Amino acid sequence: MTSAPLPNLIIAGVVKAGTTSVFTYLSQHPDVCASSLKEAQYFLTYRYGEPPKPLENYRSLFARWRGEKYVMEATPGYFEGGSYVARMIREVVGDDVRILIILRDPVDRLLSFFRYKKSVLQLEQDVSLDEYLRRCRRLSATEVRQRNSDVHWGIEGGLYANYLPGWFEEFGNSMRIMFFDQLSRDRFGFMKELCGWLDIDAAMYERLSMHIENRSRNYRSKTLQNVALRVNDRLEAVFRRWPGIKRPLRDLYYRINSSRFADDTPESTFIGLREFYEPYNRELRDILYSKGYDDLPDWLGGSRGRDRKRIESLTGR
Repeated sequence: MTSAPLPNLIIAGVVKAGTTSVFTYLSQHPDVCASSLKEAQYFLTYRYGEPPKPLENYRSLFARWRGEKYVMEATPGYFEGGSYVARMIREVVGDDVRILIILRDPVDRLLSFFRYKKSVLQLEQDVSLDEYLRRCRRLSATEVRQRNSDVHWGIEGGLYANYLPGWFEEFGNSMRIMFFDQLSRDRFGFMKELCGWLDIDAAMYERLSMHIENRSRNYRSKTLQNVALRVNDRLEAVFRRWPGIKRPLRDLYYRINSSRFADDTPESTFIGLREFYEPYNRELRDILYSKGYDDLPDWLGGSRGRDRKRIESLTGR
């Protein structure tokens, strides 16, 4: 039997920007062999200064490879490891790897991340966004970068300009930046552009039902949610290989145990967050312009006229 290869396509960021959906769509392409677990997490050890795990453990996640053009994994936490993680990826898997990074409006991403951490029982269900932000801000720059502080990475995770230059330095034209805005607006258009970059046929996505994956949902019963999370973790490899099995089970579970998140955050909180991220977004825009990216989403275009509409969509008003 041919030895399993290391990946040559990695979705490296960012958390809560549609990476699970894109991984799922690509995993159904005949030219792509996806890892048995979406988040291989092999290079997170470098981000957190931990000893690396055996390389054969990483390689075993791609044992289903049968000659496909791309061997893929997706661990969006890699992005915040910056230049060091980028360099280690290139050193371990080689120069032929392609890197995909998907960026999302940092305020939208923060809210989604906050809700996700509630849904996986890492935050109390009744904690407010304002209280969560206070907790994040109480951590020092050193504390927030520790693995055990991941739940409070909400604010820091949107400072894309702090991490992106190191990725460009390592990968240059072998890296692609795309945007959650396009994915949510036009999934086929997003996949067609992505497939064009990968030089694989996008026609199958005209027929494929591309559902949103990993949408954060609130829960009614904490006990039932805990059981569901454990089952999902145990059966992830099965669900990744046959996504059609998971979808009806997930929909049924949502009917039984999901509920809406409360939209009680004052508008002033979102305005304050936009003001906080504005200089980082300007810096990010300059970086992207310098690399030839000129078709940028509204949140990077400096348009204030649409801020009110976006805030209303976040708060449900």
